[in-house]
Amino acid sequence: MSIKNKIAESDSIFLLPIKVVFYQLFNKYYHVNNIIRKSYIDEDDYVVVELTNGIILSSPPSKFNADINFTERYKYGNKSKMDKIFDVNKYFFLYEVLSELFLHNKYFTFNDIIKEDVVIDAGANIGGFTVQAAKKLGNTGKIYAIEPDEENLVTLRKNLMLNNINNCEIIELGLWSEPKTMEFFISHRPGEHTLINYENDPHFVQKGTKKIECNTLDFLIKEYNIKKVDYLKMDIEGAEIEALKGASGFLKNYNPFLLIEALHEVDGQATYHKVINYLSEFEYRLVSTIDQTRGTIYAKKMKS
Repeated sequence: MSIKNKIAESDSIFLLPIKVVFYQLFNKYYHVNNIIRKSYIDEDDYVVVELTNGIILSSPPSKFNADINFTERYKYGNKSKMDKIFDVNKYFFLYEVLSELFLHNKYFTFNDIIKEDVVIDAGANIGGFTVQAAKKLGNTGKIYAIEPDEENLVTLRKNLMLNNINNCEIIELGLWSEPKTMEFFISHRPGEHTLINYENDPHFVQKGTKKIECNTLDFLIKEYNIKKVDYLKMDIEGAEIEALKGASGFLKNYNPFLLIEALHEVDGQATYHKVINYLSEFEYRLVSTIDQTRGTIYAKKMKS
């Protein structure tokens, strides 16, 4: 456990002064607040934020309480520096999306998206990446957003509408190595639902299961008649290696830039180890060192 999590989760009266000072000085919500131009709660009880870059994102209230490190960050932070952040216990997930996907992720650092590109967003969730990519594509490009969870899909569609995006096709499926109906494990965080059973992982708080339909990326390429792909972003909570096994034809015949979040542990090790080895069979090489915070793989195919 990190020092900041130990501080957040401690209820010791002796650590309270340290906690207060820590969150007054080191508080990522200050940075999140700085990228929000305005925010409000709409008629559906969604929090809606308009960012300084013009993008609008919304998220519904959480069904489950936020982790203590989220609520303590707000409780002991300087409220004047978080004036555009509302009830963290209800809306923590959107603030995490803003921090991870708009402040700290290097989505477009090693390979930018340009007009006329074709992009696949595997694990679109509520559309944090989808919206950014679709804006870059303009009217001449296309993005396919793959997301299996019904509640995330409602928010994804809302966020596409809020940003007037019409170059996105939503695919309501999970990705796997073969077509099948699978158990989908529901987390207390909307971004962590997964096809992998993490029942023995203390960091995964399971709130239920549901059945979802899964298919392969190779199937989807054929089904949607996708002639080229310039960029594949994949963040599917530990199922990456199985999804890539179902994409052997795609990896062989297409040459997209790959951004794959692969930090979750499967078979006792972070998934990026297996993913990197598998991708090397298709002449992919890393273009940057692994991001140890998220296990992010940035890779391109090395052409002869």
